[in-house]
Amino acid sequence: MSVTARFWLLIVGAVVCAGVAIYYLIPGIYHPFTFSPPNEVHHTHALAFFALAVVALLAARFVRSSPRAQ
Repeated sequence: MSVTARFWLLIVGAVVCAGVAIYYLIPGIYHPFTFSPPNEVHHTHALAFFALAVVALLAARFVRSSPRAQ
């Protein structure tokens, strides 16, 4: 897989993780994979997905600037 493809794949992954984090912050809708009432806001899940988005963005930054990219 080329460096450019990895970069864009990580960017898309970061956007998806941020979207899922926002989804877990919306009250009143069903949130799967939770142990507490599924219609409440789940701050822990949102924080975890925001953290994954940041990790994906950092990985994309380092993939883009790797020596093989030049």
